[in-house]
Amino acid sequence: MRCKLCIAVLLLGSLAKASALPADSLYLFRDEFTDAGRPRYTFTGSTPRRVTQVQAVPTMVIGAAYTGLFVVLQAQMSNSWWQRSGSFKIQEDGDYARYVDKAGHFFTGFTMSTIMGDALMECGFSYETSSWLGATLGLAYMTTVEIQDGYATSWGFSPSDQIANTTGAVFYAARNLIPALQNVTPRWSYVPGRLVGERMTTERPLTIFDDYNSTIFWLNFNVENMLPRTWAEYWPDWMTLSVGYGCRDYEVRSSLPDGPLLPVRSRAMIGIDYDWLKIIPESSFGVLNYVRQALNYIRLPGPTLEFSDSGVRFAVLYPFAVVVPF
Repeated sequence: MRCKLCIAVLLLGSLAKASALPADSLYLFRDEFTDAGRPRYTFTGSTPRRVTQVQAVPTMVIGAAYTGLFVVLQAQMSNSWWQRSGSFKIQEDGDYARYVDKAGHFFTGFTMSTIMGDALMECGFSYETSSWLGATLGLAYMTTVEIQDGYATSWGFSPSDQIANTTGAVFYAARNLIPALQNVTPRWSYVPGRLVGERMTTERPLTIFDDYNSTIFWLNFNVENMLPRTWAEYWPDWMTLSVGYGCRDYEVRSSLPDGPLLPVRSRAMIGIDYDWLKIIPESSFGVLNYVRQALNYIRLPGPTLEFSDSGVRFAVLYPFAVVVPF
């Protein structure tokens, strides 16, 4: 009862504070809502409120959309990961897929927190509240997934997975609240392995979520912001650098049907990348600006150096196989 009373008092205080602000101050100004110095956008292309003032209609619409997304993801994972269940168990898998799985949990924790935080801003929550609550809800979803893994006969609750989930969610909140961290952005790329000459798994049908031979996780660096001012003026503002990590031969047998599994091999990359907010002009339609912004979480093919146990190679449109081996 005391907790409910506290929440009610805080909410009433927020509403009173909001009503006391001038009309043009209810929302953050455009130059206050930025990401690494670039304009940032909510779903509709606006800016978030300074003080939480929940809006009923956007909340219902976004709640319905989130419920639909949750149902689709649950159905997808039930068909691929949770077909058989048993008693709950803890099963550590720290080096699974040569740690690419952990990078995936970090990225997914960050992404789910980003989606939830952006949704909360649209619903009328303040920027700071949306940052912390978005991270909390993103982590809550990832924790639900991990618990369901714990009941799957082929899997288990992995402590290292949960640490990666938590790190991704915390990084989302920290990145929102510490401007220097906005110069580092998680990115993801996916190209089906068969299109680029990678071996495909022989063990089971894979989804886009666990096809590790086709997936690379990246950290993108806004170099212009990180250089001294006298150097930054010579750096193209649209050009960034990304560092990536992936693997090969995940769940691939040397021969079918029952040859031994090949060892999973890791690969690391560094390449030129793009700031799409600098390349694609700002639109008068708010939602299109959100799409521009979302592109900065995806790494599209570009000039890249790859380092692996096969040596070093350069690809103009990595991971496509127009390469120059060294």
